[in-house]
Amino acid sequence: MTPTSLAFALVPGDLVTDVQLKACASLFSSNYGIWSPLASAPLKPGGRVKMGAARLRDQCLSDPAHSMLALCTVGEVIVGHAFGTIWEYNGSNVCWITQLVVRHDHRERGIATTLLRLLPGPDLKCAAFGLASSHPAACLALFKRTRMFHANVRKLNLNFIKTHARKILDTTNISYLKDVHLRGSLFQDVDEAGVISCAFTAFYVDHEELLEALKSWEDKHDMSWPLGVLPEGHEFLCIVANKEV
Repeated sequence: MTPTSLAFALVPGDLVTDVQLKACASLFSSNYGIWSPLASAPLKPGGRVKMGAARLRDQCLSDPAHSMLALCTVGEVIVGHAFGTIWEYNGSNVCWITQLVVRHDHRERGIATTLLRLLPGPDLKCAAFGLASSHPAACLALFKRTRMFHANVRKLNLNFIKTHARKILDTTNISYLKDVHLRGSLFQDVDEAGVISCAFTAFYVDHEELLEALKSWEDKHDMSWPLGVLPEGHEFLCIVANKEV
């Protein structure tokens, strides 16, 4: 498949079809990751992290009028998707990436960043973008979406996250984010051995793949990962100001 075979589209949340949801749920279930040894029953440690269409709708399209789905397809096959939801904050809007997945054999082709650049749509302006993810690749795609490339990650504004994270999440229309516990040196006085910015979501995905990705990135760029260490059951919390607004 050539890069020109990739097609991108943005679908308003209230126009997402059941067929598209089922395809996105299948993509997630086949490509996201596996459960860690700490995952409790009925989850199976070592088994694939899976999600059905109904749960996907509940988590990513609970407010369809303020949500959207970016798709990357090859022919009729979805090879990448990103769900986003917006809400008002501090006189503007926040766009939160609720799920970002790219098929394994289509990664490192800029698909994730292109998907995020479609969000939230041409007629909507957002002062900030955010996501919670266990994988650094998702955070890096968000950095690039806001024009923060690898060389500029050293300048990631951690104070922006510290100042706005709790306030942004307190105003969200996404139910599972409202009471999420923030952890790390940005939010706590207690030093927790390298933990900087993460959220406890009880999402016990195996960390082996992400640790390999982190080490590779740190070695390549000769710097420490700016969001710190990721404890089990947590996801990196990344919030970036939109320089285009």
